[in-house]
Amino acid sequence: MAALRRFVRMQPAGTPGSALADPAQPLAVAFSGGADSTALLLAALRVWPQRAVHALHVHHGLQAAADDFAAHARARCAAWGLACHVLNVQVRRARGDSVEEQARVARHAALARAARDLGCAWLLLGHHADDQAESLLLALLRGAGPAGLAAMPPVAQRAGVWLGRPLLECPAPRLRAELDAAGVPYVRDPMNEDPALRRGRIRGELLPVLERLEPAWRRTLGRSAALCAQTAGHVREQAARDLRDCRGEHGLRLARLAAWEAPRRAEVLRAWLSELGLRSNAAQIDNLLRQIEAPADAAVLVGIGHARLWRDSGWLRCEPGASAAL
Repeated sequence: MAALRRFVRMQPAGTPGSALADPAQPLAVAFSGGADSTALLLAALRVWPQRAVHALHVHHGLQAAADDFAAHARARCAAWGLACHVLNVQVRRARGDSVEEQARVARHAALARAARDLGCAWLLLGHHADDQAESLLLALLRGAGPAGLAAMPPVAQRAGVWLGRPLLECPAPRLRAELDAAGVPYVRDPMNEDPALRRGRIRGELLPVLERLEPAWRRTLGRSAALCAQTAGHVREQAARDLRDCRGEHGLRLARLAAWEAPRRAEVLRAWLSELGLRSNAAQIDNLLRQIEAPADAAVLVGIGHARLWRDSGWLRCEPGASAAL
């Protein structure tokens, strides 16, 4: 509860984010039934006893226990006298993507949509300090830059909803211990410990080693993520200024892009593609840089997602929605 109160005080007065403190506004909480979301939901009910709090439970159908998890969520919410909304989603796997990643994307889309439909400006998520450290380690193993190493932001706005993570500084063992002491039941998801998933191996094999090497690993890795977030924020601001400088009615001015070093060009391209709703990875950005640096008479035709990019009379143009099979 203390962590949630601190989080609320962090939101500057007079900003859209300050609506979190308004008990007249409905609030959505992602509720898996696990220890972290249970602790968060209970904290919200205690901080705002009269507030309309909506528990959102995502049913992926990815494991045999999914129906049991949904039943547990409904039972807990009935005991606490609040609405439980079970969201059924289908996880579609794209080639090369993991089940875990596709489940995350589907879950966040369903949660944001449900929160909007319920009139909630805020959706609270129960990610804790262990989750943040694991996200940083996963990003490090992917070879991510500052944006990836920033891990999960405490506050973000996506799909018209404010996302808040009030528990990012709370260790998972402490949350479980508090629930156990109070006799509050919660479910344990076996996928969290599945060694077939990289996050499960980090949790089961790597984190115990870190605990022996550096007992304060949650705090130190969390600080590293926060520092990377600051750096990534500065990079995004510069990229946004550069993008305004080289954008035109036909796309991006190649002559303006050419005036900058490759890392700066790469950030502009990432910002542009993101603005167009396209997800890109480092390999795609590197390939695009090579293509636009080719001689002027060389053909440039690059597919990213369901879009194509090509060079046309000094412009880099993009046609979203085109076939990516190029």
